[in-house]
Amino acid sequence: MKNFISAAAMLAASTSLASAGGIDRSGQFVRALFEEGGETGAYAEFSFGAVSAGASSAGLPVDPLKSYSQYGFAFKQDINEKLSFGIIIDQPIGAAVDYRPFPFAFGISGFALVESTAVTALARYKFNDNFSVHGGIRFQDLGGQIQTFVGGVSPANLTASSDFGVGFVVGAAYERPDIAMRFALTYSSEIDVDLEGTEVALATATASPTAFTATIPASLNLEFQTGIAKDTLLFGSIRYVEWEGFNLTTPGQGQYVNFRDDSITYSLGIGRRFNENWSGAVTLGFEEPGTRPGNTLLNPKTGQKSIGLGVTYTNGNTKVTGGVTYAELGSQNFTATGLNFNDNSAIGAGLRVGFNF
Repeated sequence: MKNFISAAAMLAASTSLASAGGIDRSGQFVRALFEEGGETGAYAEFSFGAVSAGASSAGLPVDPLKSYSQYGFAFKQDINEKLSFGIIIDQPIGAAVDYRPFPFAFGISGFALVESTAVTALARYKFNDNFSVHGGIRFQDLGGQIQTFVGGVSPANLTASSDFGVGFVVGAAYERPDIAMRFALTYSSEIDVDLEGTEVALATATASPTAFTATIPASLNLEFQTGIAKDTLLFGSIRYVEWEGFNLTTPGQGQYVNFRDDSITYSLGIGRRFNENWSGAVTLGFEEPGTRPGNTLLNPKTGQKSIGLGVTYTNGNTKVTGGVTYAELGSQNFTATGLNFNDNSAIGAGLRVGFNF
């Protein structure tokens, strides 16, 4: 039952989409910290996902949303019955949009490729079978290339990258092992990253060095699960991110990106174990739409509804979880360009392999 519990709850993360609030990707969940170790008290998992998204606008013969892939790794080691340590590597922030095939349509001239990597070192201490606390340090970088989306004031191309900024993670959990219940609340602080790079003013083709600071927003995750019948698990999550005010602003050319809305993303699922080896799960996701019209073409959608299906195969100390998620992405419009993006959607597929040893 324990293997089934953790495998079913992993589905939401295994097939997460880049369509969450702002430019959120991984969700930065800490489920791996609650995995059971094997004979040596160790657990490790590897994950890979791919997303294909699309957004369409009448009169604009280009789909700006581009496909992308991402990876993840987690390791957890029990020190004794009360204390354990873990490390999680993921890609929490990203964007992949491109309007360049028709650079002069509607005054648009731009694209963005933004990527990040985070390394989170965590410790968990169990007071008893019911209560535990966890926390640690997160190192996160940010980098990529952005070209101004809407012509007008100082259109420019920015290429920049950062060293790792540092933040902290702290949380607590309540568990009832007899009914497979767990509620885990985790707060992640904001992280300041200092970026350096080059700006090219498109009007004059003049390149200049630049340096600026971007603040990766704070977030709060609630992850939960509970048994509701024999071999049946209800699980889900709520994620809040302070995206409002997140921006990329340089001293030379000004503001490239500015988000105006915080985001709350909900996920709810049911998992069912069919036998000792096989289990399946279904998840539903929802995110409230943000402000319309939008003020950045970096995210030509707002809000989403999704459904995910997954299956897990467990054999000995190995479990493999695969899943697919389909999302209807909310429409968005932009006053400055007259663009209205409708019929937006995304499909993501994920694979996760876990070992306890």
